[in-house]
Amino acid sequence: MESYQKTEGKRPRKRCESACDYDNRFHKTRFLCSLGRGRPAIKNKKENKKDEEVYQANADLLSLAACGSGESDTKTTAAAGSGETAAAGTEGSYPTIKVMMSCLTVPKDVAMVEEAVSAITREKIGANVEFIMMEYANQTQQLNLLLSAGDDSIDVFYVKDLATTIANGQAMDITELIAPYADEINKAVGENVFECGYLNGVCYGIPRLLDMASTAMYSMRADIAAEFGYKNGDSITLDELDELFAKVHEKYPDTPLIGPNNGTGVFTDTRVDQMGNNPYNLGVLTDYGQTTTVSNYYESPEFLEIVKHLETWNKNGYYMTDMMNVTESQIDYIPTGRCFGAFSSHFSAEMNGIWQSDNFGVDMCCMSIFPKAYCKTPTTVFCVNPATKNADKAVAMMALMATDPEIVNLMVNGIEGVHYVVKEDGSATYPEGVDSSNVGWCIGYSWANMNSTLSIPFNYPSNYFDLMLQSNKDGLKSNAFGFKLDSTNIADEIAACTNVYNQYFKALFSDAVDDYDAMVKTLQDEMKAAGIEKIVAEKQAQLDAFLAAK
Repeated sequence: MESYQKTEGKRPRKRCESACDYDNRFHKTRFLCSLGRGRPAIKNKKENKKDEEVYQANADLLSLAACGSGESDTKTTAAAGSGETAAAGTEGSYPTIKVMMSCLTVPKDVAMVEEAVSAITREKIGANVEFIMMEYANQTQQLNLLLSAGDDSIDVFYVKDLATTIANGQAMDITELIAPYADEINKAVGENVFECGYLNGVCYGIPRLLDMASTAMYSMRADIAAEFGYKNGDSITLDELDELFAKVHEKYPDTPLIGPNNGTGVFTDTRVDQMGNNPYNLGVLTDYGQTTTVSNYYESPEFLEIVKHLETWNKNGYYMTDMMNVTESQIDYIPTGRCFGAFSSHFSAEMNGIWQSDNFGVDMCCMSIFPKAYCKTPTTVFCVNPATKNADKAVAMMALMATDPEIVNLMVNGIEGVHYVVKEDGSATYPEGVDSSNVGWCIGYSWANMNSTLSIPFNYPSNYFDLMLQSNKDGLKSNAFGFKLDSTNIADEIAACTNVYNQYFKALFSDAVDDYDAMVKTLQDEMKAAGIEKIVAEKQAQLDAFLAAK
């Protein structure tokens, strides 16, 4: 038998694969705010830049005075800073809007990018911007601490469960404040996206515009895939994937074919709409969201079909050993030759393969598994803290994050020439001597920003966002698009079913199962005992009301 030998290549780049595919590794956590409150770790930047900012503040005031009478302009400037008193010579009379930014690890150039953004926002909305940097592995806990403090430790933030955030009183009603910007926001992100920030006719935020239509995919080393007739961007069914796995395994028996996705599990069944921010499939719409009947996923034909393949893959030895305990991401174990491939999800197999090739350091072949993609409800929504002292400026900042290309690109890619350069084809990449290990900004983190389609694609083709928007347009629209689950009446059942999921479902997507029939039966029985039927019924009732109100 021929054995697989690791190929030498360029050093793989350590970047998050996507919002969905991040592996949730526990990076060494930095709690940036004391007791979850206040300024991030770079807390001396204002002191270090005092002279520069004194100069800028004076220049700003002189500029204002030149436009009219000194008395009138001074009053205008002071009014712009109402709600927050800033120290003379640091922020001038401008209020500071504190905006949540997500990252893998806190970058070193926060102050630099912050000031570049603030130079624009001072002119456009009369406010400075301060980034509250949150490491992805810990951001939920940190954000909860900030919001539960009940003060203005943060002004603008994003959540993945708007209904719960509203129920907790942590999202401000911005209906009136957002009205002057509504037309421009609708034009930038799309009315069907913007409307997902509303609940019962009240606007609570602006949803993130990203890929709403995606499908499950399998990626493997391109050189290995080519040996068996596959290239990047191809389609493959689950049955065809079984055949490919068998051939590859026969030739390379010592190299696993499947590593974990997101640290646990194999892949997400993209044929079902989970109806909200519910990663546990507790009541779904099957048929790519084209039905109006909520069903129990764990007794569906879709689930049982996948289990059949999981069993085949496990029994034939395709998994990495001890799958449930592998915490590295695909970007770690595929380029090093420890595994041939893994599953993910994306709107385009071709684009996903291009991105992986650039960032993994080896050529990758990505193949879509299911023939259709549907547009699911955007679940990440940017909101305003009800405790903010500058609600008008916070809303104005959110509007810029949705509509202003200069602001968006700074937040996504950083400063040109420092953090990125523009290639001849119009896309962005690292400057010479810079890579993911030493870049000073959260480069290319499009998934953590409101409207990254206005930014320069980083290590993607220049038409990447055009293709993404087209996929949103072409994808099937789920019948539950815009639906937001109110979990008040089923909170206990959701908690109980989640526990069952964590106990059994993850194990099914690993090498830890001996008797699949027995485990599936146990999973089904315990889901019923935990109250999944009540969840399905409640979702059905809320969906019926949602559809009737359209």
